[in-house]
Order: sequence, then structure tokens, then C-alpha cells
Amino acid sequence: MSNGISWNGYRGRLGVSEQPMALFFDVDGTIIWYKPGADVDATVATAVPSPAVAEAFHALRQRGHHPFICTGRSLTLVSDKLLSLDVDGLVTADGACVSVGGEVVSDEVVPAELLIDVARRAYEADSLIMFEGSRACVTLVPKGMDYKNAMGVGVVHSVEEFTGMGELCFSKFVLQESDRARLMTPENRAFFDEHFEEFALGLPVYEMTLKGVNKGAGVRRVLEMLGIGPERAIAFGDSENDLSMADAVGTFVAMGNAMPEVKEIADYVTDPVEHDGVVTALRHFGLI
Repeated sequence: MSNGISWNGYRGRLGVSEQPMALFFDVDGTIIWYKPGADVDATVATAVPSPAVAEAFHALRQRGHHPFICTGRSLTLVSDKLLSLDVDGLVTADGACVSVGGEVVSDEVVPAELLIDVARRAYEADSLIMFEGSRACVTLVPKGMDYKNAMGVGVVHSVEEFTGMGELCFSKFVLQESDRARLMTPENRAFFDEHFEEFALGLPVYEMTLKGVNKGAGVRRVLEMLGIGPERAIAFGDSENDLSMADAVGTFVAMGNAMPEVKEIADYVTDPVEHDGVVTALRHFGLI
């Protein structure tokens, strides 16, 4: 696919430009910028979109379009500032949880027995791992390991503490690169490959969801509910967990800071996130 689409080509694919569009925006690396060397957890907890991005979301709604946040973050890690954006709904936890008009319409969780097995394997490998769900997040921190809880999530120090939390309702889990390296023995690699999808985020961070759970599946669920075909849908992203959206929409936009494999499949490559690339793309397509 090309690195740009002319306005005429865009009209040809999407038909009448005045028709309502559904737009799906990744968060981290797409509408929120990670400054080089910044603390990832602190950025998740405190960073906000620029005023120009917030204004663009409002302009889309004013024109009758349907913007959605589509993030790897679980619902509990979507900040109030993100929730204050003018959107029609949220696709969170890499597609596991979908909400439209303030109502949660699907929320898929990893079976408890699999979660416990994951926790045991991480603990035995001395690997820190964070489990994320729409109602709670908890980090399993091996005893003696330093951990700065910048996001204010729950913390446990053993598998017994983890299983003693009560009902385990988590949709995904996240590992730093060094913890993942310790965890991925050949035996564990086979286990994770069998049950989970893994995404590199372009940071020293990896996340995993159940097989078949991804942003593309969440986008399709939204489009079905709205009665909008993929030819009238656009998605914006920068990392591996955004790739599945490209197959679910008519137009896929990669950020200028996106991973190379994301740019390769994009219909249009816009400016980097720090230069409000989503605003550039929306103007390019005549949507704002």
C-alpha cells in the first residue's frame, strides 16, 4: 500500500464524503506522546492529548462522525482526561472490552485457571507481570524486587496472594522486556503461543491477550452495532497491537513514529504523534 492517499482516491473508496464515518484511535504513541527516556508507567498515569487533538475529536462529533478510543489499556487505566474526549465509545484492553454510548457491550476475560498458570510461571521465573481488567489491575511483584507503583494499581507478592484476591477478572497482561526474557523458556514459550496473542508496543513492553482477542475484533463489533461498513471506517495506530485494525477498516493510518511493519501496511503515513499527526491526517481526508 502507498504512503499517501489523494483526496480523490479517498472519495472513491468511501463514497459520499458527507456520510458518517467511524474512526478508531489508538492512544499511546498515537494521541499521547512518550518523550524519549520518559517513564512509561508515569506517562500512562499522567499524559494527556494535546489541545489540538481534543479539538479535532470535538469537530468530528460536530460533523456527525463517530470517534472511538481503541487502546491496549484496560478500562481502569483510561484516565479521566481521555474519558473527557468527545467520543462515541471505547475499545479497551486490545479489543477485550467494548463500550458504546457509555454502555459496556462486551468484556472478555482470560479464564481463571489460565491466569493462575500465567502467574505461577511468571513468579517461578522471577518476572514482574501486570494483569489488567476493566474493573481492576494488579501487579505480581516477586519478593525483593524494587517496584515503583506509578499507576497506583494493586500489588501482590506471591501466587497465593494473587489467587486469594477472589474473582479473577483480567483480560490481558503486560511484561517489561527484561521480565519477558526471563519468562520465555522454551516450555513457557510453547504455553504462551498456544493460548495467547503477543504484541510488541515499540517500547520495552509486551502485552498478551487470549487468542482471537485483538483490536480488529473490537472494531468489527463496534461497526456491526453502528451498522457502518468497513469502507466508512478509519483506524490510526503505531505499534503491533494496531495491525489487526488494518483488516477491519477501509483506511488504516500509521503515525510518523510508527513501527516499520505498521507503516508498511498503512494506506497513509501521517506526522508523528508529537506533531499531532492524527490532526494532520483528519485534515488530509477532509474530515475536520
